[in-house]
Amino acid sequence: MESYTWAKAKTSDAGEAKVAVLLPGSGYPVQGPVLFWVGEMLTAFGWHVQAVRWTPEDEPGPDPHAFVARAAEDAFAAVPLTSRRLVVAKSFGTLAIPWAEDTKTAGVWLTPLLTDAKVRETIAHTDKADLFIGGSEDKLWDGGQKSESVGTFVEIPGADHSLQIPNDWRASQELQSGVFSRIEEFVKALPDAVQ
Repeated sequence: MESYTWAKAKTSDAGEAKVAVLLPGSGYPVQGPVLFWVGEMLTAFGWHVQAVRWTPEDEPGPDPHAFVARAAEDAFAAVPLTSRRLVVAKSFGTLAIPWAEDTKTAGVWLTPLLTDAKVRETIAHTDKADLFIGGSEDKLWDGGQKSESVGTFVEIPGADHSLQIPNDWRASQELQSGVFSRIEEFVKALPDAVQ
């Protein structure tokens, strides 16, 4: 795994920087439309954005949660030190939910793996108001138990694991626009998230 700077913060004071890390899915890179446009949105809002990419040598091993947590830690270690942190993760990257809970890092979780026991247990006991977005046709999304968390759960009707409507690019584009609006609202409501 490796990380690289997507965009630098618009502040010269590193202590004032807002830093976001983009964590991809196993087959959904940060250049995929959902993560790409969130990266562009955060850039426009003045965030330092650090993106992670998996390399051919990567092997999550027996503990994929630790693997993804290490990727998040390494990405944050490569950026300005700040308490104003956000992780935006897609699918496999959402295995960082336990790590984000331990470090009190805010999260936008796109198509989280809600069928994963450790992820589910963390969400059930968190007091963080994270944002969870999934599609009603995604087998890995179980939005039916939204009461488990103080977070906000948004279910996109008809959307699959890529947050798309199968065989309908226009409907997919429109629904993703709505997803970006929800993420924008969440980001603007973060403490100290002055835009």
